[in-house]
Amino acid sequence: MVNENSLFSEHKILARPNVSGRVTEVQPRGKYTVADTICTIETVDGKAIDLSLSHYWPVRIPRPCVEKLPATEPLLTGQRVLDALYPSVLGGTCAIPGAFGCGKTCISQALSKYSNS
Repeated sequence: MVNENSLFSEHKILARPNVSGRVTEVQPRGKYTVADTICTIETVDGKAIDLSLSHYWPVRIPRPCVEKLPATEPLLTGQRVLDALYPSVLGGTCAIPGAFGCGKTCISQALSKYSNS
């Protein structure tokens, strides 16, 4: 972890999910940009991989995970129309379609205030 500024007290140095190995070099304290090399990792193959404070990950490639947790609890919004006609689960993804000015933001604010999310 790196101390960045008063807003971000701890900036974690993340490696891409497909990178593993042994840390061989860490830069000393100083001023660095997000693109500068902060740490170097030696992989099992003997290759050296430089880590910076950010890395590129395409949006359309999902991050690897061990398993997806099953949905066990419903999202209770407190609004009968949404709970009955458009049920959703905690942690699930849903969308509120509609035109400009039809109340999508009001529904969103009511959900964040009164639901069990």
